[in-house]
Amino acid sequence: MNNDYQMEKLLVELNEFTKEKERLMLVAKQMIEEYQDKINMYQDEILKKEQYTKDVLHSLVDFEEMKDTKTQKSYQLVSGKIIIPKDKYNIKLKEEYDESKIPNRFIEIKRVVKWGDYKKILKIVDGEVINIQTGEIVDNVELEKVEGGKIKLKL
Repeated sequence: MNNDYQMEKLLVELNEFTKEKERLMLVAKQMIEEYQDKINMYQDEILKKEQYTKDVLHSLVDFEEMKDTKTQKSYQLVSGKIIIPKDKYNIKLKEEYDESKIPNRFIEIKRVVKWGDYKKILKIVDGEVINIQTGEIVDNVELEKVEGGKIKLKL
């Protein structure tokens, strides 16, 4: 009973401290949002300027004078290089395909443990994991301790 007053004071002090820090965090988050908006605006301006420059360069460049390679065309200037990649094609597997038309050496079969279902038949008894259907000790799993006993406060 003597400690109730001290504990109550500690909780009130924590509550007031938390409210003040949360107020400060709110102000800081608002400032972050304001700066993030400015950053986004600057990034948009850069992208627009970059696209405008690319459009103008594309209309000015003489494609006949560009260096031509297998994958791109390029034109060197003092301040930089104009590069126009050529179209290319990637091979992709269709969403639905006939597995029988693919050689077996390219087919991989994965075995996966249905952990949710398997866990339902396991039980911890005296620090050992037991299969409740067979009564056998299961040695292919391990126990992970989840800490308890810590004070939690609800204000």
